[in-house]
Amino acid sequence: MKRALAGVLAIAFVGLMAAGATAQVPFFQVYFDDDSNGSYGSTAANCGPVNTFQNLYLVALNWNMFVAAVDYQVVFPASGALLFSNDTFPTVPGGHIVIGATPANNSAEGLAISYGLPRSGFSPMLITTMSTIWTGACNCSSGPIPLVVGPYPGVGKTTPSGVRWPDYVEFQAVGMTSLLCPGPVSTESKTWGAVKALYR
Repeated sequence: MKRALAGVLAIAFVGLMAAGATAQVPFFQVYFDDDSNGSYGSTAANCGPVNTFQNLYLVALNWNMFVAAVDYQVVFPASGALLFSNDTFPTVPGGHIVIGATPANNSAEGLAISYGLPRSGFSPMLITTMSTIWTGACNCSSGPIPLVVGPYPGVGKTTPSGVRWPDYVEFQAVGMTSLLCPGPVSTESKTWGAVKALYR
């Protein structure tokens, strides 16, 4: 009986460890605001007034390692709602080397950044601040407009990625989608009985 109980507990513990590991997937996300204290807020925004500036913050989260390099592409909306102006990279110890560019006007470009000294991915890590301008082509009547973080183009990758320090192993990260014109989330009214019936 004790062996059976110990076996069940061991299986449950392994299941909990696996669930915890999958909950910590490294990802890139574009945010629309920053409290200047390493905390980023909204991943969705409505259209801004024409010819006003909007800073976007590309942040790496859940990396839980030291990072030697990253590569990615931010795909701006085809609608032309936001016009990319320039990237500003945070000042980091040891400096950094940048190859490529944020795609302006949907050109197929991406960025690869190598750091002189490893950066800590144990807390939100600002990769770049992108300066953009609202163009007036932002039309929320047609629904949400995606702003996607994807893989560095032209090298056969399917996801953005990073390089871990000190062993310099490349790993995949998830590129998240932020939204312009998020709008309401569609729901359908149901009774409690109808919801329970879904799981019978």
